[in-house]
Amino acid sequence: MSRTQQALALWRAGYTPYAAAKEVGLSPTALYAAIKREEAKGNMASCPCCGSVVPAEKINREVLKDRQS
Repeated sequence: MSRTQQALALWRAGYTPYAAAKEVGLSPTALYAAIKREEAKGNMASCPCCGSVVPAEKINREVLKDRQS
């Protein structure tokens, strides 16, 4: 696991971002950026047609063809 991934794991386990970053030898700024990216991923989804990552609210699933045919 990378230092960023290790720090994210510690942060999820309850460490403060600063403490988690220092524990693994990462700059707190780098961890805050990673946390921001993680939070943004929660609002993102894969496009069912092409697989690219787009904001989840942009996908209109009502217009998609039924794939069970």
